[in-house]
Amino acid sequence: MKKLILLLLTALMTLGAPAQESFKNKFNNVKGITSVFISNALLGMDVSCAGFNLGPMAKKLDNIQIFNSETKAAANMLKKGCLNIIAKEKYESLMNVNEADEHNSIYMKQFAGGRNQYVLLNVEEDETSVIVLTGKLTVDDIRKITEQ
Repeated sequence: MKKLILLLLTALMTLGAPAQESFKNKFNNVKGITSVFISNALLGMDVSCAGFNLGPMAKKLDNIQIFNSETKAAANMLKKGCLNIIAKEKYESLMNVNEADEHNSIYMKQFAGGRNQYVLLNVEEDETSVIVLTGKLTVDDIRKITEQ
């Protein structure tokens, strides 16, 4: 009986908890958006990804997700969808840089167990690129990656 009550209480608590919206679920298989998912197992084989040398940081990563638009319409959809997730899930803004027709931002969300998710968003007039890094990375690790 105690197990049943505990199970019911757990179920009731999870009903009120909003589900985290996933970049992968939102943008995977969307026409005009190229998506790449790199698991921890694959990261252990090659420490260079998307032009960044991840070096020893690769061991800290759970996964990397990369999204790139192929059309102007897809660029707008990717930008709006990404900013919607960032606002809805309450990511912290770490950096914003505006240069002419290009805008670069880095956002972070903390999870249990020392895990973090960093969103690197690059928006140009006709193209949007997003890199999502999830794992036990620190802000200093992200700084080292972006300085390359």
